[in-house]
Amino acid sequence: MLRTILLVLCFAVGWFCPWLAGFRWLMPWCLVYMLSVVFVRMEFTPRAVHWRHWLVIGVNLATAFGVWGGLLLCGVPERFAQAAFFTAVTPSASAAPVIISLLGGSITFGSMGFLLGTLVVSAALPLAIPVVLHQSAWAAMPLILGRVCLVTLLPFAVAWCLRRRFGERARAWGRRLTPSTLYVWIVLVALIAANASQTLTAHAADYPRSDVLWVLLIDFLLCVGLFALGACLGLPRRPRECSQLLGQKNTSYTVYLALACGAPFAALGPAFYVFFHNLWNGIQLIAKRD
Repeated sequence: MLRTILLVLCFAVGWFCPWLAGFRWLMPWCLVYMLSVVFVRMEFTPRAVHWRHWLVIGVNLATAFGVWGGLLLCGVPERFAQAAFFTAVTPSASAAPVIISLLGGSITFGSMGFLLGTLVVSAALPLAIPVVLHQSAWAAMPLILGRVCLVTLLPFAVAWCLRRRFGERARAWGRRLTPSTLYVWIVLVALIAANASQTLTAHAADYPRSDVLWVLLIDFLLCVGLFALGACLGLPRRPRECSQLLGQKNTSYTVYLALACGAPFAALGPAFYVFFHNLWNGIQLIAKRD
């Protein structure tokens, strides 16, 4: 019951208090903490890389181009196709391994999928964006890669050092701290909701309400489709993990990239997607029996 109240409350607080976006500087540190707790429990070995990781990454990129091209072929205005592309191409969220662990999935599988997906998509985007936006993305990449390294490599380094120094005791600490990641995630969701609310308010005068509703519909359909497709890709042993890796997105990554490339409307796609993927994860966590 407490979990349900907190999840609903964090959405409401974030949405109706857009001034909380001023605390967005806390977001990467929330992610660093959560991922450090997750990474300290996993084994980073070559055997941790599974062929399903490459399958999910390939489908992630193919879906982004497929949705973008399909909408254009259907005569949909290009700005909607671009918003759909930036939503679908977004790599797995930094919190995906955390949610996987809270749902009882494989921490090692989820963490390795997150790492590989982030690296591969980051390498592909400078080549893909000129095709979609008709302009280069190279100028924005150094700052973006710096942010990715902060929330990816720093937790990895912390976990590695702890494991080297304390061995199995570090894994035990990770297991004890795992429940706390749920509450850190709740704080993070409130901050994300505040940022999305602020983005919508800032651009309310720029776009008709009908355009915003169309982007919300596209995001909803993408969210349902990606989580379902990921679950199918993971059958029979990893549906929960692959569903999260494909469906839960690192939206702040592509929001910044779209804005840096001069496509504010395209940024609305990943900005609004946070509501749907966090809502679905909230439902799953509420439904999960402890």
